[in-house]
Amino acid sequence: LFKEQATLLKKHGAAVVVMAFDEEGQAATEEEKVRICKRSYDILVDEVKFPPEDIVFDPNVLTIGTGMEEHSDYGVDFIKACKTIKEQCPYVKISGGISNLSFGFRGVMKIRESIHSVFLHHAILESGMDVGIVNAKEMLALSELDPELKEASEKLVFNSDPEATELMLELTRKEKAAIEARKKGGVVEVKEKSWRDESAIKRLEHALINGISEFIDGDVEEARQSCSKPLDVIEGPLMDGMNVVGDL
Repeated sequence: LFKEQATLLKKHGAAVVVMAFDEEGQAATEEEKVRICKRSYDILVDEVKFPPEDIVFDPNVLTIGTGMEEHSDYGVDFIKACKTIKEQCPYVKISGGISNLSFGFRGVMKIRESIHSVFLHHAILESGMDVGIVNAKEMLALSELDPELKEASEKLVFNSDPEATELMLELTRKEKAAIEARKKGGVVEVKEKSWRDESAIKRLEHALINGISEFIDGDVEEARQSCSKPLDVIEGPLMDGMNVVGDL
């Protein structure tokens, strides 16, 4: 049936998204993800003659931070599998539904998006992941993360600390308390620094990365006045921002 459907898709010139499932179920470990994707690749390319550049593998982003030990490596296993799949299956693309990763922390968007930011940074820049299904409106750049949350997310994603889940749960409880305090008009102990408090140079970088044009005229003029010549604005914050956009 797999070959039959692949042949039909090839006939119509369509690309194909292949989930990492086989007769035994979904791939959870690094080894299973690589094995199933390589098997699918060999069938598609060698037998069906499917163009490898039209194959998108989804090796299953699974939930971490559940408290179950067998789930602890799901994040790092996906990241490692991406790299190996790209090496063993030339020209393919890799995708994944990122919200699954932090499902255990649903309801606290700042926590979830911090985990996603760390995960995507490593999966894309280090392992070659191409496509992530994300909530673009809520996404956080790695540079925007609170240092404490960034460190906790790194530990959770890479399962580098046996207390990683408990640490993230504690941060989640604090964030929920802060959310409730804000709803009631109370005072939140932790003041979140706004990007508007940064220098004009940093504000321009942030605006470029996040596509914000509301303050651009005033920030550009302030940055120009702080530079020795107008070209420094282009060669400085604007190029720095473009470099970050290129990495994303």
